[in-house]
Amino acid sequence: MKSSNKKYYWRIGEPPPPIDKHSETKHAIIEEYVRRYILTMMSRATIPLLQLSLIDGFCGGGNYAKESGGLADGSPIRLMQAVRQARAELNLGRRIPREVSVDYHFNDLLPDTTEYLRYWLNGKFEEGCLDIADRQRHEITTGDFLAELPRMLQKIKSRRMGEHAIFVLDQYDYDDIPLPQIANVLNLLEGAEVILTFNIGSLITYLSDRAANRKPLARIGLDQYIPWERIGHIKSSERQSWRRVIQRHIANGIRAESGAKFMTLFFVKPHGVNTWDYWLIHLSNRYRAHDVMKTLHWEHATEFGHELEPGVFVLGYDANQDSDYTGQSTLVFGESSEELCVDGVREYFGDRIFSGNGPVLVGDLLRECVGNSMGAESHLLTSMGQLHRSKNIVVSTKDGRIRRPSMHYNNDDIVEANRQIILIK
Repeated sequence: MKSSNKKYYWRIGEPPPPIDKHSETKHAIIEEYVRRYILTMMSRATIPLLQLSLIDGFCGGGNYAKESGGLADGSPIRLMQAVRQARAELNLGRRIPREVSVDYHFNDLLPDTTEYLRYWLNGKFEEGCLDIADRQRHEITTGDFLAELPRMLQKIKSRRMGEHAIFVLDQYDYDDIPLPQIANVLNLLEGAEVILTFNIGSLITYLSDRAANRKPLARIGLDQYIPWERIGHIKSSERQSWRRVIQRHIANGIRAESGAKFMTLFFVKPHGVNTWDYWLIHLSNRYRAHDVMKTLHWEHATEFGHELEPGVFVLGYDANQDSDYTGQSTLVFGESSEELCVDGVREYFGDRIFSGNGPVLVGDLLRECVGNSMGAESHLLTSMGQLHRSKNIVVSTKDGRIRRPSMHYNNDDIVEANRQIILIK
C-alpha cells in the first residue's frame, strides 16, 4: 500500500515526500479526466445538476516535493481543482447556475498522513484555492481501504441520483486491491468507474511457479490466468518478448475479473533509464468514458506507451498464433504509432466486415473493436473512412441512403462489404 511505504511518508512540520515527473503526469491525467467527465455528463445545457462521488482510496498527504523544486499538489487537491474548473466552465456567462454536487472520500492508512492532509486542505481552503462549497462535503478516513469500502459504497448507493462515482486507487503494490472488489464496485453502482495503478513491473520481474508468487495473485483473482506450467519455457524461448506474452495473460485477467466492459491499459513512461514500471488502468462500463480517457493518453503522447499491437490486439494467448503475439515492439505514442494504429484497425474492420454474415452497424463495430485497440474513437473513424474511400465497403444511413466517405459516421449507419471489390490488405 502506498502510504505504508517509506518512500511516501507525511508528517506535519517535515518536508513532504518527493514525486517523480511521470507521477506528476499521472496526477494531471486524473485531474483532466475528472474535469472532462463532468463536462461530458453535463453536455446537455438543460441538465441543472450532477451528483458525483470522488473516492481516493490511497490519497497520501496532499502534496509532494517536485524534482525541479517547489511543491506539487497531490491527488485530493487535484480532484477538487478539477471540479472547481468544471464548475467555472459550465457556468460561464450563465444567469442561472448549474450545480455540480460532489462528495469526496479520502482514505489512507497512516494517521500522520491523514492528519497532514487535513492540515494541507484547510490551508488550501483558507487561501481560496478550492471551492468553499466542497469544504463541508469531504471526509478523510484513516485505515485499510478495503475495510472502509462497504461503508463508502452504502453511502453512495443511498444518495439520490448519486451513483455516479469515480474511484481513484493509486495502490503501491499490485495486490492491494483484489479484482473481485473492483467487480463489486462496478456491479453495485451503475455509474461507477475505477482508475487503478498496477505495478506490472514488480509482478513480472519476480514471476515464477512458486507458492510465494502464486499466493498474492490468487488473492487478487489472477492466479487462474497465468500459464504457470509454461513460465519457464516462455522465459527461455522468448527472451526478447516474454514480458509482453505474460502481460497478455495478466491484462486478460484484469478485464475478465473486474467485469468491466471497457478497459484502457497503458504504461506510464518513467524518465531516464528506468524500464516500464506500472500500468494506469481505467475500468468502465461506458463507451464514452472509455473514449475520453483514451483520448487523454494520446494528448500526453510522450508520457505513455503500449506493448501490445498498435492496431487491434487479442488478450490471452493462442499457441497457434505465437508469432503474431510476440513479434511486436514497444510503442510510445507519437505520429508513427498513430499511423500504425489506423492501419491496423482498418485491416481489422476489413476482415470483420468481409467475413461476417451480413451488414453491421457502425456503433457495433466501434464497441467491438475499441476495447482491444490503443486507438480512440477518432482513430477508429479515420480507419473506417479510409476503408470506405477504397470502395471495399458500402455505408448507408438507417433509412437506406448511400453515404459518401467521411471523417464522421453515425452509430446507426450500416456497413457491408462491396462484393464487387476484392479486399486488398
